[in-house]
Amino acid sequence: MNWDAIGAVGEILGAAAVVATLVYLAIQIRHARDAAADVNRLSRATGVRETIALNLGDSQLVGAWIKAQDSMSEYEKLTKSFGLDNIEDGFNVEQLCQSWWWLHWGQWASMTTERDIDELRHLISEFYSQPPMSIAWKESQNVALLEPEFRKFVDDAIASKTD
Repeated sequence: MNWDAIGAVGEILGAAAVVATLVYLAIQIRHARDAAADVNRLSRATGVRETIALNLGDSQLVGAWIKAQDSMSEYEKLTKSFGLDNIEDGFNVEQLCQSWWWLHWGQWASMTTERDIDELRHLISEFYSQPPMSIAWKESQNVALLEPEFRKFVDDAIASKTD
C-alpha cells in the first residue's frame, strides 16, 4: 500500500468523523432547544399559577378584579353552578380550578413519553369529571385561554371517563 492510498483513506475517515460530529451537534442543539422550550412553558404555567394564588383569599382584590373585568354575571353564574352563595367564593373556586388547568397544561406541553401522557390523561379523566373541576371546565370563559390542542386533550380524557 502506498502513502497516497493511506492518505486518501485518512481523508475519508476524517470527513466521516466531521459529518458524524455535525450530526451529533445538530441532535444536541435540537434537544437543548426542546428543553429550553419546556422550561419556558413550565415557567409560564408557574407564573400564571402564582398570579392566581395572589387572588385567592384576598377579597378586596377579588372584588376589584371582578368589577374591573365587568364579569359579574359570569362569576354569578359560576357561583350558582358551584352551589355557592358568595360570588367571591365562586371566583376563588374558579381560580383554583384554573390553577390546576395551567399546571396540567405545563405538564402536557412538556411531556414526551407515552407513559407520562397516559398518566396525565388518567389524572385528568378522574379529576376533571368531578365537581367543581367539571363545572369550571364546562362553564368558565377562561378555558378559552388554553390552547385548542390541550382543550381537546382534556375533553377527550373526560369523555373516556364517561365511556
